[in-house]
Amino acid sequence: MKVKVGLVKCNTYDSKELDTAIEKAMTLSGGIDVKGKKLLLKPNILSDSDPAKALSTHPEFVRSVIKYMQKAGASEIYVGDSPGFQKPGYTGRKSGIRQVTEETGSIWVDFTKETSILKTENAKLAKEFKVPSVLNEVDMVISLPKMKTHQLMYFTGAVKNLFGLVPGLGKSKYHVTYPNRHNFGEMLLDLLEAVKPAYSIMDGVIGMEGPGPGNGYPRPVKLILASPNAVALDTIASSIIGYDPMQIPTNKLALKRDLGVNHLSDISVEGLKVKDVKIDDYRLIKSKIFQNVIFDLFHFSVFEKFQQKMKPKPYFIEEKCIKCGECIKICASDANWFEQGPNGKFVAVDYNKCIRCYCCHEICPVDAIEIRK
Repeated sequence: MKVKVGLVKCNTYDSKELDTAIEKAMTLSGGIDVKGKKLLLKPNILSDSDPAKALSTHPEFVRSVIKYMQKAGASEIYVGDSPGFQKPGYTGRKSGIRQVTEETGSIWVDFTKETSILKTENAKLAKEFKVPSVLNEVDMVISLPKMKTHQLMYFTGAVKNLFGLVPGLGKSKYHVTYPNRHNFGEMLLDLLEAVKPAYSIMDGVIGMEGPGPGNGYPRPVKLILASPNAVALDTIASSIIGYDPMQIPTNKLALKRDLGVNHLSDISVEGLKVKDVKIDDYRLIKSKIFQNVIFDLFHFSVFEKFQQKMKPKPYFIEEKCIKCGECIKICASDANWFEQGPNGKFVAVDYNKCIRCYCCHEICPVDAIEIRK
């Protein structure tokens, strides 16, 4: 049986248009039985910032999903996420999602407050994850990703969104342990298999292009996608913005696992046709196809180290830098530090230590880091 992906038009974040589009996308993709169930909605809150920046799932999108699930009979709805660098006092209010949670009678969850260990069965690499304990209390997890480019993984969608279940800086150790795209992708799929999200609904009304996921540019896409299969949704979403879906590590690696999609022909798009909404000029993260092919053939430490050094590097723009130190705190490989120069302190980098995870670029609040050769 084919896995369905609902693909519908949605031009704005107007509540009526969103409500109609989300319900249609869910219906086209097969729907979901949530009656009497406890749900965890997992939006993508990259940082607690103004929704206009398109860093995070839009709060009105989250509101419409909550309304849909309430109408369908969900007994309790929890909402939460943990940014890569979760500052003290993080509330989710700047993103607007915390307010929506409270206004709809849902329950906000701080992922760092109570945690537990999630064991993974048949894992390729990661045998366990530290996750919020709310996962033990709910019947279903629903991923609400934002359509965005991603410096490390090229694209971030329903699968990558689940990485936010790992609280705060706990994510950094996974970047150090799995520093390349292949292993990091395998780790994300281990997490996907452990969490088993019941559904994924993507906010593609306004996506992000260019140097995402934190410093790209808002791009109207005017689409909503829904599917019971996160890999199927990501495959279709990445192809819409112009990628060969097999360039995305999680898509490609997933076909080798029993995740409900073993071939692209297993996916059935319901509603709009991909060819009618495909974007030819979306600013993508360029992938090195030759390097990807070689790396698929050789997975040994010497080659990994060589490949890491060949990747583009984070460059710090001193004129823009506000010396907040977030890039230093988030760096799990201790490659960044403050150095004193003639014009005051600046961020120094040891590129021999740098693993090119681009977490510093992702969380920089003033776009003072560029990724280049």
